[in-house]
Amino acid sequence: KNSRVMAVVVFAAVLSLAALHPAHVSPRHESRAYRSPLFSRRSAVLAPLATLLALPLSTVPASARSYKGDDPLTLRLRQSREELAACGPLLEQRRWEEVRKVTSVLLAAMTFKGYTGESVKSRAAAWAAAGDAARSSSLLSKRTALMRRISALENGVYAAQTNKKELMVTAEQLQAELTGAVSELDALLPEMGCDSWVVAGVCEILPQSKSLGDLAGRYTF
Repeated sequence: KNSRVMAVVVFAAVLSLAALHPAHVSPRHESRAYRSPLFSRRSAVLAPLATLLALPLSTVPASARSYKGDDPLTLRLRQSREELAACGPLLEQRRWEEVRKVTSVLLAAMTFKGYTGESVKSRAAAWAAAGDAARSSSLLSKRTALMRRISALENGVYAAQTNKKELMVTAEQLQAELTGAVSELDALLPEMGCDSWVVAGVCEILPQSKSLGDLAGRYTF
């Protein structure tokens, strides 16, 4: 499949070279030939790009269409994972406010787009809109499980912080909720891959039937 793509691009490049170097013509017809070339220089430059844009996304090599590295939302979640895993000693030291700061940022990323331009909920919606209902459903399911764990941890921390004895749990239970939350976040992270494009820092997921031209056509240059 990749060889077919390369063949198309090479063919477009050959056309470009032909346009930039027109065939020899007699002096009598030279001015007419250069007034009306087979391709304009602009067409020659844009021909390979136009050919590539006409290809369906599914035929373009992943190396040419995938974003290298994590998108901002996934990076935020990975950072939250490290911060959450480091909350064990904070619980032991009763540094409740610092723990709640970590959990509040993580909970917000589940629903609110914020500075990353996305949330886990919106990412799942994007997969559904692209026709991948199974991936969307899996991501939403893992999001729900993580939110339950984080909420339970937050409630326990809040009860300890405000001395609400009827809601308080043991130190061991708090640590167990923390461990569970880290595990649920570890399960969610593999679902966060951005296989399509990152536009202005946001993962833009397109149906595989779309072409690169469809993406480019949304923007003006």
